[in-house]
Amino acid sequence: MLYAMRITPMAVEHYRHSHSFLKLEPELESARQSRQGRASMIATNPATSGWSTHRGWIALAVGYQWFYNGANFLAFKVAGNAFHPLMVATLRFSLAALILLPVALARWRRAPASLRELGGAALIGVTMLVASQALAIWGTHFLPAGVAAVFGSSSPLFLAVFAWAVFHQPLTRRQLAGVAIGFAGLALMGWTSARGSEFRPQGAVLALTACAAWAAGSLLASRVPLPRDPVIGLMAQLASASGVLGAMVGVSGIAAATRFTRVPLAAWAALAFLVIASTLIGYAVFLSLNARVSSTLANTFNYAAPVIALGLSALLLHEPLTLVKLASSGIALVGVALMIARERPERPEEPQPLRQRHHLRE
Repeated sequence: MLYAMRITPMAVEHYRHSHSFLKLEPELESARQSRQGRASMIATNPATSGWSTHRGWIALAVGYQWFYNGANFLAFKVAGNAFHPLMVATLRFSLAALILLPVALARWRRAPASLRELGGAALIGVTMLVASQALAIWGTHFLPAGVAAVFGSSSPLFLAVFAWAVFHQPLTRRQLAGVAIGFAGLALMGWTSARGSEFRPQGAVLALTACAAWAAGSLLASRVPLPRDPVIGLMAQLASASGVLGAMVGVSGIAAATRFTRVPLAAWAALAFLVIASTLIGYAVFLSLNARVSSTLANTFNYAAPVIALGLSALLLHEPLTLVKLASSGIALVGVALMIARERPERPEEPQPLRQRHHLRE
């Protein structure tokens, strides 16, 4: 989500709400509480109560989230080695938009969106899919997949820094510690990985820029109108991103230089995974967990996905997995955990016994 996370585009609103250091304006907070009220009504509906009673389904959904967010970076690597990374992003979002279009049109009758709402979603699409996701794919091309996943976990750190620098939202000591520890872990990861043949500095720059763009889009999403229906909003984001990326690969000559008949089957499989398993199914699973179970639980992929990516890349792509790499990734994830974890609410004072209150009055 952060993760190629980040990959469930309209999930940004839920992602933002799960971070305690982001304070909403009064009217936005009121709208959020109204949406949460509707979500709680859905959760108590007999048709959806299975999410709260069947722990097996919840565990399966959370496990799927962990897996696909970690596997995203392997798909970026495999597909990006056969296609130009910008072509991977263009095909991913264009194909997802074509698949989603009939569903969005069917839902339009029940919840049509205004031009302002569609424009807001389109702006978020350019920010979070072009400036963030496309750069994440491009950055992974210059990095080991596991290392790219660790860099990709830094969005909450940028989110906190931007909220402080732009909107003057103070950070607690825990959050300051999280930012410091998180960036220290990323610096250690970059320093220890720089000796490897697959590590190029421009990859780290692209990956971190992608995370910064995702964080900026997250803050922007709280201040622009968005469609009420998340499917219509996602469709608008995918359409705007596809248009911008399509123009980029067309004008630059990337599209003309692509030889689709020479692309290996593994790259097509990686692209199919990104379109179906990540963008479409992953988005639906994330929203279901967020609305019907817990936003905190839905965002646990921030901790698990880098670990899964490191393991899968070592197993399938034969990337070296050293103790130093594990230690630096662990330090970075501790910082992310400090940023994402909610503050414990203070315990209310226990009411005094009735007799004691009478005694005090006497």
